[in-house]
Order: sequence, then C-alpha cells, then structure tokens
Amino acid sequence: MNETAATTAVYDQLAAGFAARTWDLRLDRALDTFGQYLRPGARVLDLGCGPGRDTRFLGELGLWAVGLDRSPGMLAEARRRVDAPLVLADMRALPFADGAFDGVWACASLLHVPQAQAPAVLAEAHRVLEHGHLFVAVKRGAGESWVDSEAGPVFFAYYHPAEVELLVERAGLRVLERWEEADRSGREHPWINLVAWTRLVTPRVAACAIVLDEAGRLLLVHREDNGYWALPGGHLEYGESLVQAAVRETREETGLEVQIISLSGVYSAPFPDGFVVNEVNQVVVAAFICRMAGGQLRPGPETTDAAFFPVDALPEPIMPIHVPRIRHALWGTTDVYFD
Repeated sequence: MNETAATTAVYDQLAAGFAARTWDLRLDRALDTFGQYLRPGARVLDLGCGPGRDTRFLGELGLWAVGLDRSPGMLAEARRRVDAPLVLADMRALPFADGAFDGVWACASLLHVPQAQAPAVLAEAHRVLEHGHLFVAVKRGAGESWVDSEAGPVFFAYYHPAEVELLVERAGLRVLERWEEADRSGREHPWINLVAWTRLVTPRVAACAIVLDEAGRLLLVHREDNGYWALPGGHLEYGESLVQAAVRETREETGLEVQIISLSGVYSAPFPDGFVVNEVNQVVVAAFICRMAGGQLRPGPETTDAAFFPVDALPEPIMPIHVPRIRHALWGTTDVYFD
C-alpha cells in the first residue's frame, strides 16, 4: 500500500473525531485573503476538503464551493455537515473540465502527498482553473516522514518556503503573497500559506499618460522593477475604465492629478524582440494626452523617480515599447494612432 492509500485508510477511521475536533477552526487570515481575490459567486474547488469545514467557510464568503476528497470516511462526515457538492476523487486526476473553477483552495492538500507527486497535483489544479487564484497551505520543515496516530501511521511531506514557491511557479502560477503562521493546535511545524494566480495567456489591458508641463517638457517615471524610464501608466483594475486607469496610475506613480485631453493611440501588437514586462509580452494599451490638474510631483511605491524632461533631451534608457507612443503623441499627425 502506498503513502496516499495508507494515509487515506487511517483518515477513514479518524474522520468522525477529526471532524468534531476541527469543525469550528476558522483560518481567518487565509480565508479572508483568498476571498478578496474572488468575485461573489466565484466557483471554488476545496481540494482535499476532509469533513467540509473549509467548504462551509468558503460558502459563507459568498463563493460557490465544491468539496473533493479521496477519503470516503471524510466525505461521509462532510455530507452530514455541509450543503454543497462533494466529490470522491484523487486530486492527481481531477474529474473536472479545463477551466471549471475560478479558484482552488488547497489547504493541507499537499501534506499527505509524496513530494515527487506534488507537481502532478498542482498541474491538475492549474488545469481546472480558469484565469483565477490558488491558495496553498503546507507544513514548514524538511523531507518526509510517517507520524503515528491512534489508527495507524500517517504520511507527511514538509517544505521550505522557497521550495513551495518554486513548485507553484513551475506549475505556471505566479505567487502574489506568502506568510507563515504557527499551528493552531500547538504542533511543532508552522504553516506556510500562499496565494497565487494563473499567468495570463491573453493580452492584458492598460493605459498610459502623456503629460507635458507649461514648458513643454514630458513627464517620465523611473521604474523600480526594471530600471527603465517610462510613461506613467499600468494595467486596469477590475471595474475601472481606461480613463480612470490612466488618471489613477499617474497619481500613484508621480503624485500628480491629470485630466484627459485626448486619445493619442491604441497599441496592441506583441512587444518587439521578445521584450517582456512582468512576464507579459503583449498588452493592449490606450495612450492619452493629459494636462496637469494638481498634486505634487514625487515618486510612488513602484517608481524611484518622477520628473519632467525636455522632449529633445529625454533620459536613457527609455522603455523600448514607450518610444513609439511618445513619438506618435509629440510628432505624429492629429489622428489617433492604431497598430
């Protein structure tokens, strides 16, 4: 009998006691952090749901949760306690279509899976995710071990924080945040928690601002992430318009308030020569000509400098994809540019 099968057999025997002991244990920070990334009614898979505790709490967050577990005993407890779809299956071969879920909750899901099989679990989690978010919680430690319980030995796998981040990144997801917490039951191994999201495979949508001062100088920011000078701008946030994004990004990156004068251009071609920004090589961007309307010039959290420069003496290096946007806005025709 392998590690997973043996541990499942033990949990079948321990299910009732485990459910009673942990039912009201709400993982506040983890649940609330994960929930903030998902819209109301989002489809979430509780991967390795056990007796359905977190399936219940995910539902209370306004999410549509489905529980899945390999242990018939655990699912029997869940059916007594939770009004939600529950599925008996192996997380290494999920019985769902590609993109069936907006989020996957994998709290302790990798705890009883051999480390060599963890990539297969994460690959399946990624497969069933639409563009969405993954929560993972594992025990901090090193290696693998068997731990005795009243019903027999249970298999455990432990991870270093960098180790689990690398696993998630290699599965094609991007880690957004990570934190550690002590075990609420007082056991020696703390929990490593992280939230990740699937990398976008379609172009993102963004806006940038072309701002000139009274002397005709161009506003540029010095980006902290790649060291380039660039036009202020960035990706749209959910529920935001292109105009709102251009105004907000300029405020955040330079401290200045701006008003939109006109649309200068719309840029949709893939970045040239394999140029990549934050793992993205194609963005649909609206470039707006703007006027200053207030504020005080200063760098923002993602920029190390913000300043106005004469248009014939711009600093180097300038982000390559921004050069044509500047050229079209300052020296192009009055027509809106499209590529």
